[in-house]
Amino acid sequence: MRIALTGGEEELGRAVLAELVRHDVEIVAIDFAGDGEMAPLPPDVTHVVHASSLVESGHSASTYTSANVHATTTLLDACRQRDIEQVVLISTTETYGRRLPPWPVTESWVPRPLGSAQQSRVAAERVARTYRRRVPLSIVRPAPVIASGNGPMMRVIQHFVSRPRGALVGGGRAPLSILAGADLGRAVWAMLCHPEESVDQVFHVASAHTTWRELANEACQLRGVEGRFWSAPYVVARSLDALKLSAWVLPEPEGVDAYVDMTGRPHLIDDSRARISLGYAPLLSLRGALAQALDVYERQSNPAEDA
Repeated sequence: MRIALTGGEEELGRAVLAELVRHDVEIVAIDFAGDGEMAPLPPDVTHVVHASSLVESGHSASTYTSANVHATTTLLDACRQRDIEQVVLISTTETYGRRLPPWPVTESWVPRPLGSAQQSRVAAERVARTYRRRVPLSIVRPAPVIASGNGPMMRVIQHFVSRPRGALVGGGRAPLSILAGADLGRAVWAMLCHPEESVDQVFHVASAHTTWRELANEACQLRGVEGRFWSAPYVVARSLDALKLSAWVLPEPEGVDAYVDMTGRPHLIDDSRARISLGYAPLLSLRGALAQALDVYERQSNPAEDA
């Protein structure tokens, strides 16, 4: 394989790259300009993994459209003109919004994205689907990823560790599925190794299933912090949020949109199709995923100390 990877410097792309380098493949990087334009696709590329996306808050809707929709269109146009064996698009279950029923095993569940970033990712995926007859496309829809970097999940986890008396809305009982960065790489590799099973298919993948309270307590224990979280029923927390009082009563991580909805709603997914069809098996448990992500996060935050 000669694999072209987008987003290799981003959180998800780094996780995929770490897995790909373990195998006998050649990897070339593809970068996008701010307007979604890209350099010509390198020659002799056999596979493409599209891991690039803009999800950080604070950008305009047009910026998200350029980074997510236009970039995806540009990439797939280039793939359409080449004899590419497979294109793997990394999406996210977060495009379903925060009102997931347990175990969404089909694509019949309607996306309900929150905010311009996720709306643009839904639009990018819809664009990608129009290329299915011209490009051998596979889509992986990971659970919220716990990995290195400064994404929303890591900001929330760091918030729990640094403020262990903060409230968890919904009493912390809202269940969710999480995915370790290493397991995202394993899922992408499984799709590349089984094109006959993955082309024209969408797969959900996860590492572990937990609750927000368990996630917070595990993170605190790993860092030697006593986690003491008090409960705030979701209805109460939502009302406080509507009155602009949630930041006072329920401390919110800076730069995390819809924090109350995030921690008060269930986000469970079923990855049984990936396990059965692709042989995907997660490597890390909840504790392992947290330990790895926190270690990498702290090394990146304190490079001088690490040296």
